[in-house]
Amino acid sequence: MKLDKLDGGSVYVDTNVLYMYLRSDPNHIPVIKTFLRRVVRGEINAHVGLLVLDELFYRLLLARVKDSTNRNPIDVLREDLVRIIKEYSGPIEMAIRKLIFLPHMNISGIETTDLDRMMNNIKTFSLLPRDALHVATMQRLGLTDVASDDMDFDRVEWLTRHWIINPPDKRNH
Repeated sequence: MKLDKLDGGSVYVDTNVLYMYLRSDPNHIPVIKTFLRRVVRGEINAHVGLLVLDELFYRLLLARVKDSTNRNPIDVLREDLVRIIKEYSGPIEMAIRKLIFLPHMNISGIETTDLDRMMNNIKTFSLLPRDALHVATMQRLGLTDVASDDMDFDRVEWLTRHWIINPPDKRNH
């Protein structure tokens, strides 16, 4: 189901949804704004993993460095990490904090008990470790819906993925 059609329940929010929102993708921002309005109104209970926020910060950092230098951001980070962190971390932190303080936006950590589920999810669903850990967190929280454009989640047969750009491909199973 497309993300702006989701009208209730609890959902785990993946990095790409928040990234597209904060990077203001003009083609897809209306879908994300509709979703976030429903979260703020309490129609949807959103769960965001700490790993999502970790990845979001890093991807935003890379994007801002690339935008301002027009260079490979990894090279720029290697050359002057301390300066780059000082220069870019403030606005990124502020943007992420505004998102996580929205009403009905819940932050979920990882627990050591997630390790066994993660390993099983890697083997069972052919997921990369980060996605397998997101699924393990969802399992622990009892969530069956994920807001994501990552089609790899489509291989988890008990998940319903709510997408922005990439509709599920049933051949991905």
